[in-house]
Amino acid sequence: MKLILTSHLKERLILRGISEKIVEEIFEKSEEFYWDNLRNRHVVVSKVIYKGKLRKMLAAYDKIEVITKVVTTHPITDKEIKNRLISGRWSYEKI
Repeated sequence: MKLILTSHLKERLILRGISEKIVEEIFEKSEEFYWDNLRNRHVVVSKVIYKGKLRKMLAAYDKIEVITKVVTTHPITDKEIKNRLISGRWSYEKI
């Protein structure tokens, strides 16, 4: 899978102290897949080490043929995921 990091993502990585390696790990260890109905974007969630702790992190991305264009990434809690599913903002995506 070819990952393209957008300029927005690169800015966010610097602001949040997230390495590009973490972005790669999110995709390698992908555990949960969602569709963001508000942003019309794919979302993948994985547990990775971030700031010294094992945390769930999401990566929002667009899939264009064989290219995966990563738009943003940040930590997310189970409660936030549940709320997004209940509200209808997210739905489960089968991969």
